Amino acid sequence: MSREEQSAWMQSLRPHIAHIELVFNNGDSGHPLLRQLEHLESTRTVGVRPGAGYSRPRSDAVKRRFSYDRDILRAIDRLGCFFPDSASSEQWTGLGDVDVVFLDKWGKMLGATLTHEGMIITPEDEDRLPR
Repeated sequence: MSREEQSAWMQSLRPHIAHIELVFNNGDSGHPLLRQLEHLESTRTVGVRPGAGYSRPRSDAVKRRFSYDRDILRAIDRLGCFFPDSASSEQWTGLGDVDVVFLDKWGKMLGATLTHEGMIITPEDEDRLPR
């Protein structure tokens, strides 16, 4: 999926997003995304339960939950979106190993990324994943 397609997918969810969860798989200390979002309030949790494509808990991951704000989408886009174009030899964009979960006002997942897999997960995919 190209950067433009990733950005378009993210923008297509925008009208329905109430919350965005950022899962920092390698910790959040000094992360460039958080430097761009320091003006926004978030809830920080260490350890993540299964969900959004993960079948096991991740005790070392750090989750930041934000209320929706366009600045979050803009910051993700500025960092190169979720994963490099398939033609790229780079492993990561400027976002690094950060998974993003988009939630509606009822807490239902609208879409999520598995950055290390280069995958986007939809609610339909989530229903098919083994637990």
